[in-house]
Amino acid sequence: MPVKVAVKYCGGCNPEYDRIALVEEIEEKLEGRAVFVSPGSGDGEVILAVEGCKTACADLSRFEGLPIRIITCREDAHRFIREIEDKSSR
Repeated sequence: MPVKVAVKYCGGCNPEYDRIALVEEIEEKLEGRAVFVSPGSGDGEVILAVEGCKTACADLSRFEGLPIRIITCREDAHRFIREIEDKSSR
């Protein structure tokens, strides 16, 4: 069963990379293993907080109690992809 991932973007005040393109890459690599849902849907099993820089200042308080993975760079995205791949192979 694919994991439901809710994507929460920061405000984008100082992005150091193309956040939307990176999420599209994550979605492509996790096709069949993850389903991406709106953060407002309440369906997310894990929150993917896509922050444009290392400050990572997006307010994530409304997701308290849910697992949150913070992405501030491509390396963080690759770790998240591996995590979901490992989880889905069990």
